[in-house]
Amino acid sequence: MSVYNYSPLLETPQQMPDIDPAQPAMKVMLKIMTRTKMKETEAFKAPDGVTVRKEQAVSADGNTFDTWIVEPEQSEEITDAMLYIHGGAFYLPVTTDSLKLACEYARRMKIRVYLPEYRLVPAYRAPYAFHDCLALWNSISEQNYKNLFVLGESAGGALAAGLCLYLRDEGLALPDGQLLIYPVLDDQFENNQSAVKYSEAVWNSSANRKMWNAYLDGAGEADLPYLVPMRHADLCSLPPAYIEPQEIDILCDEALKYAARLKEAGVITELNLIEQSFHCFDTQLDSEPVSKALERRTAAIERMRKK
Repeated sequence: MSVYNYSPLLETPQQMPDIDPAQPAMKVMLKIMTRTKMKETEAFKAPDGVTVRKEQAVSADGNTFDTWIVEPEQSEEITDAMLYIHGGAFYLPVTTDSLKLACEYARRMKIRVYLPEYRLVPAYRAPYAFHDCLALWNSISEQNYKNLFVLGESAGGALAAGLCLYLRDEGLALPDGQLLIYPVLDDQFENNQSAVKYSEAVWNSSANRKMWNAYLDGAGEADLPYLVPMRHADLCSLPPAYIEPQEIDILCDEALKYAARLKEAGVITELNLIEQSFHCFDTQLDSEPVSKALERRTAAIERMRKK
């Protein structure tokens, strides 16, 4: 891995594995990895002041999937909710890192957080994960919440941004704000400067290409503008956005471009580029850069809230 100028306040990251989910030989390994991660989440203990439970949700095609619900202990006072769509290259389930972040969001934002176990590659390619997230969103939006938000990180960023586009196009209930954290947004990323400069960073270009190929294999043309948000021609009339790219990340430029397009379309957009940072840096919860980023995300939610 190339040596980059990472923040001295963060631990030097290790490169994520370059996995090709489309390869038959990977299926057994991914099943084992998924089972291991799920066992870890089942054993997760919520910190003081926060509760964690699971409920079942149902997609439009009848698929039943688990949804983690994380909330402050004083849940009777909660008026707002957030759909948090986790990352993991479309092939990893909810992890303890995601649950820890969900606990932080619930505690800091005084909000109920829904974290879906959407269907994963390679068993389920696009648009199954999207359909699961859409079904959960529709269920949440039918409840009597004052404010609703969607947050997506990494691959979850594609699902969150695409969800907002689909809801707008279909005239369905939109969130009051969208937060896209080091988001995956563009399957045509190779010529971006950040993809070239940081091609061997924590999340590398080879793994990103394999992820997109596996996820989009067989996807219909009509679905592509929602599965790959950068492909959508119209970004007008979308919810206010908070976009957080990391400098040392192949995905940095696509996040910057998406933010610029949103601004050009008249969407209220807050951009927070974190220098010397990297993909999934926020798993280091005890570090100063992560604490500051969480404060900024919380402040963005406060600005998006209806008073």
